[in-house]
Amino acid sequence: MRVIADANPDDLDQIRDLHAASWRDAYAPFVPDDALGRLDAHMAQRWSRLPSGCLCLWQDGALSGFVRIKSRQGWPYIDNLHTRPDLRGQGIGGVLLVAAMQRLAERGGARVWLTVIAGNRRARSFYRRHGGWEGAPIVEDVLSHPTVTRPVIWNRLTQGPAKNA
Repeated sequence: MRVIADANPDDLDQIRDLHAASWRDAYAPFVPDDALGRLDAHMAQRWSRLPSGCLCLWQDGALSGFVRIKSRQGWPYIDNLHTRPDLRGQGIGGVLLVAAMQRLAERGGARVWLTVIAGNRRARSFYRRHGGWEGAPIVEDVLSHPTVTRPVIWNRLTQGPAKNA
């Protein structure tokens, strides 16, 4: 059984560990090894306290994924959307994306965006299947390493992602 709930401070260690595992799995081809070597310190600092806007997906009592929404450049931004690497392809990311968009729509939001590493074809395909539109490449700092990313934008949350993708 899947349950989506707001994160609480007791979830921080599990969120931190899942986030680090997801980055190690997905980002290894795109950032240097020395950057990934700093990952544990980065995650310890990032998840030292619970930020607002974090939803967790629990499956059979275990954390399977999370999504965090914040504001960036004046509008809602999906700062994180991660699933356990061993559970990818099971619909968890789509469920979390839909939940985040529903939460934003309930609060009067009309659009949302995120950035994805340009070379991460699997993630880019996922976002396109879920109704995202890609913008022009930009360079962002990922673990203190300049990395080419692409913004992905949803201009209408009511259209949102595909429910069954």
